Amino acid sequence: MLSSVLSAAMVLTLGLYSAEGASLSATELEAERQGRRQELDREISQLQDKLAELRGQERGVLGELERLEAELRLRRKEHQAAGLRLDDVTADIESHDTTLARLDDAQGQRRRYLAFRLREIYKSGSEQTVYRFLGGRGVGLGWSGLGYASYLSDRDLQVLEAFANDAEFSKHERAELEEARNELVAAEQQLGRHRDGVDRMRRERSAALERIRRDESRHETALHELLVAAEELARLADSLGAMAGETALDIKKFKGLLEWPTAGRLRSGFGTVVHPDFKTKVPHPGWDIEADFGAEIVCIFDGRVVYSDWMRGYGLTAIVDHGEGLLSIYAHVSALVVERGERVSRGQRLGTVGDTGSLSGPFLYFELRVDGKPTDPEPWLLRR
Repeated sequence: MLSSVLSAAMVLTLGLYSAEGASLSATELEAERQGRRQELDREISQLQDKLAELRGQERGVLGELERLEAELRLRRKEHQAAGLRLDDVTADIESHDTTLARLDDAQGQRRRYLAFRLREIYKSGSEQTVYRFLGGRGVGLGWSGLGYASYLSDRDLQVLEAFANDAEFSKHERAELEEARNELVAAEQQLGRHRDGVDRMRRERSAALERIRRDESRHETALHELLVAAEELARLADSLGAMAGETALDIKKFKGLLEWPTAGRLRSGFGTVVHPDFKTKVPHPGWDIEADFGAEIVCIFDGRVVYSDWMRGYGLTAIVDHGEGLLSIYAHVSALVVERGERVSRGQRLGTVGDTGSLSGPFLYFELRVDGKPTDPEPWLLRR
């Protein structure tokens, strides 16, 4: 027992619990979380500005949907931010729990050592204690005994100081833990409120879509606005194409070898189609690819992002210039992860499939334009 207690004391001599190894990874983790928080704060601020702008504009049918979708996106981002806060608080609690467990273990070892030392001192008489510390009656042994006594005294003092310091540290950690648990309750309540907000906006958006489908006048207005939006998209693409720069590879040499922009089923092809909601023939200069909400959208070829923003009738939209007069358009995106001016590569993630600006659920609208004119994507993409 004596050897085991003294061995424990050797470990505990310098005392304070050290989390130095863990703190580095904790710092990296906190930096990552901080980056996510800042990104969400930026997106929430942008959506708040967008919503204020939309509320001040003439709405129309698509304008009303655009406002509802912007508010839904805002509520989703707020929900994500609340979830991130909840994760942070939970991680904080786990960190405090781990620290306290290690502190308690260290303090337990110190208590056993100090109890042993007190028993040894109590059992020793004054003369016996002196002889033991001096190493006997011999002069030579006396000097080594004095060195050992000094070592024991210093070590005992350090263990006592470490015990006192860690006791104070433990008290602080327990107070922090109690505060974090109170914050956890508040974070859970906030998350619930934002979840309710997302559900409410989803219901409002669904009700608005249903009114458009049932009300003939709104039905016709929406169809007209969709056609106007298509013309606006074409004008925008033409203006962007005129500004486009060249890329290193000639995309025309890869005709028929390009990957699909997302995994899904072709719902509506190129040309004149019957609109799925309005049952009216409309021009359709691209593809509607039916895919799961959140499915990955990738760039079909190397290029430069020349547009990454919201478009009425199309929702979140990205346009990529591939050089040689060819542009690719990706619309109804749930979330864009590229910005205007960014260079992108074949297969690089642009965003995720969503239903922004859509009147008929999640899908990707994909369009190719060559020299300012829409073209059927089929000859360009790999056959499935």
